[in-house]
Amino acid sequence: MVVNDLGKIAVIAGILGALLIFGLLLQTPEPERALVASDQTVTEEPPPEVTVLPPMSLELLDPIYSEKAVFHDDTLRIAFNASFVEDGVQSRLPFWLHNVSDDVITVLWDRCSIQLPSGNTFNVVSESAMTTFVPGEAISVAPTGDLFDAVIPVSEIDWEAEGGPDISTGVFDQGTFTFVLAIERSAGLTSCIEAPPSTLAPRRGAATDAMQWHDATECAEAANPASAQGGAMPQSAREIVYYTFRFIIR
Repeated sequence: MVVNDLGKIAVIAGILGALLIFGLLLQTPEPERALVASDQTVTEEPPPEVTVLPPMSLELLDPIYSEKAVFHDDTLRIAFNASFVEDGVQSRLPFWLHNVSDDVITVLWDRCSIQLPSGNTFNVVSESAMTTFVPGEAISVAPTGDLFDAVIPVSEIDWEAEGGPDISTGVFDQGTFTFVLAIERSAGLTSCIEAPPSTLAPRRGAATDAMQWHDATECAEAANPASAQGGAMPQSAREIVYYTFRFIIR
């Protein structure tokens, strides 16, 4: 009985040994991974520091405060903006002007100016006229009409730059700056006709550059000398108003 059991164990062991040998023959050895020695030391660089600056905007300080740099009265509505480029704030003041009056208004470029943060005052040139700028140029805007343009101090334009005129940067954001806008508009004739007669010479108004005539005949001759002889009265008079806008970029 013991012999038979030993025989069975031997048979089973032989079968298991054969299976083991067969399995080893079928197994494909994995290729050894070559280890490459490197003398170079990898140094991790810290990520670049990124400084996030708060967004800057143009604010109107005078004649009223406006966070959006918008002003309006009975003559016009005007909105200004800053000109941001890769190099900073450009010395250029874009604006949108809307004529809200019932008569034509005229922008007198030769009477406009900008006072820079340094305190120096310069004439301006409109962006639309940079290539054909002639002193004394003006543009009229019809009732309900719009004008989209920009003003640039003549001191901040490099006219001889390669590729055309180049506008400076880093000036307007150094402090407050002021833009003087000269507008010619209708003045009406009510005060002219109803004023008491006078033989005095005309005088200039305190708020405008309009001529305030005290004699109806003189008023007619000033507006239309040819028709004044026949007694015809002029339909309207013109005056020049100076708007002073003070800004800051922050």
